[in-house]
Amino acid sequence: MPIEISVILPVYKCEECLEILIKRLFESLNIITKEFEIIFVNDASPDNSWDRLLEFSQNNSYIKLIDLSRNFGQHAAITAGLANASGEWVVVMDCDLQDLPEEIPNLFTKAQKGYDYVLAERVVRKDSLYKQMTSRIFYRVLSYLTDTKQDTTVANFGIYHRKVITEVLAMGDQIRFFPLMVKWVGFNGTKL
Repeated sequence: MPIEISVILPVYKCEECLEILIKRLFESLNIITKEFEIIFVNDASPDNSWDRLLEFSQNNSYIKLIDLSRNFGQHAAITAGLANASGEWVVVMDCDLQDLPEEIPNLFTKAQKGYDYVLAERVVRKDSLYKQMTSRIFYRVLSYLTDTKQDTTVANFGIYHRKVITEVLAMGDQIRFFPLMVKWVGFNGTKL
């Protein structure tokens, strides 16, 4: 059977939450389909995340692992996952449980209404005040430099049809910022 949903998770300092994350992913994905894969991309995490992932994947064919040779950054890790995903739909999310696995069925349902991608809106983030402020500044500068309106309430968490992912990968840019690339390729998207 073809894979219906691939989930891409860049991994960095997430050792403590991996077990509960995997459990919640399985519960959420099984609501939609039995044909899914979960792709963890270790971005040279300095903790024991990789060892834990090896342990969880030993007897689980749903879990696939990619181990990057050094820390390339979140968007490069996302790209590595996208390049290895085989699902018709691809979910990209963080692995620190700030992106809720329970939202995946809602994203999928909304996408079935004719959207090529659906982005999850951030309501509450557990980031420090410093990180929130620097994010706002970053998005304002990015909006100015790219002459596009950037929405600070969305990030990577969303569901994307295979045709969107194919076009993003075809861009071949060395410097990647996934949310901007998704907008750039011009498909029909919305927020949840």
